[in-house]
Order: sequence, then structure tokens, then C-alpha cells
Amino acid sequence: AVSGQYPPGSTYKVVVAAAALEEGLIQPDTKFHCNGSFELGSRSYRCWKRHGHGTVNLHRALVESCDVYFYHLGKMLGVDRLASYAKRFGLGSPTGIDLPREKCGLVPTKEWKLAKRKEPWSLGETIPVSIGQGFNLTTPLQLATVYGALANGGALFRPRIIKQIEAADGKIVKEFPVEKKGVLGFRPETIVMINAGLWGVVNE
Repeated sequence: AVSGQYPPGSTYKVVVAAAALEEGLIQPDTKFHCNGSFELGSRSYRCWKRHGHGTVNLHRALVESCDVYFYHLGKMLGVDRLASYAKRFGLGSPTGIDLPREKCGLVPTKEWKLAKRKEPWSLGETIPVSIGQGFNLTTPLQLATVYGALANGGALFRPRIIKQIEAADGKIVKEFPVEKKGVLGFRPETIVMINAGLWGVVNE
């Protein structure tokens, strides 16, 4: 949970949705057509649903996890703008949990690739990043804090294992208070829209 680093996959789509809404690139009723693939240059990026989802808005894209919808958003946002929102969610940094050997994951940027791979970033690499693939790495605990922030209305908390230490007689020796690390700073309607989509994932 704290030291395993994995591509977050479709769980990352809430970050992309929040970025596109906050940047004003889309409205909740903005639609894209999914025929099962997204074309960029000579490359075709597949949706998980072979024959596509048809024309979908953001709510349906979240409910059905339409890859093509989020490919469009990733292209519009660009990797660096997307990275800035991922970092606002706490990705790319340790959560600060009271456990050793916590890893920080990876939020890719143009600067990171140039420094690490000595190669410039290409637009084609942004497309898989927009559905949580590519160079993206997160820990399960980081994703828990992402979804916790959406569930509570936008606050990021430091996760803890220990609430308090008690002596044998029940006397409290030390308490570890709740620690708020920051806030997402999104418009309330952005969080409401995303949470409605997540509710729809399991109820629609």
C-alpha cells in the first residue's frame, strides 16, 4: 500500500476530469464520439470497448470509463497542465503516513522526461497518461487519499495508522490529531460533478 508503485489506470480519470473542468476546457455536457479508437497522426489508440461507447458526455464517460473521451481531454490539457492537477491531488509526493519506506510515485512532465530519458516529450505519450497508463505511477495509499479528498468535498488529510497511545490502565499517553495537509481548491460544482459520475459507476 505504501511502497508498491503501479500505473493507476482508469482510477486516474477523475484527475483528468477535474483538470478539464477547472481549466474551462469542457462543460459537463461536452460530448465526444467514441467509435472504439482515437486517431493521432498515424497511431490509433484503442478504447477498452471494442466497438465504442457512441457519443458520450462527461458523466457517461466516467460511468462507462470511456477511454476515448479521456484521450480527447488529455490532448487538450497537455502533460504539464495535467501534471499540475495530479500534484494538487497529492500524487508524486509521499502522503506522510506513519510507516517507513513510503514511495512517492511518479507524475510525468516534459522536464522529467528530458532529464531522465534525454528525449523531448511527444504528444503521443500524453494520450496513455490521460487514462492512467504510460509513465504514471501511484501507490494504493495515494489513490485512497485522492478519492478521500473527493468524498469529503476537497480536503487532503495525512493518513495515520495510530490514533492514540494508551497506558495499561487506559490513560491516554499521546494523541495524534487529525492533520489537514491542504485543499484541492476546486469549484464545488467540479467535485459534485465527478462524485455524481463515481456514484453512477456503481449504481447505473
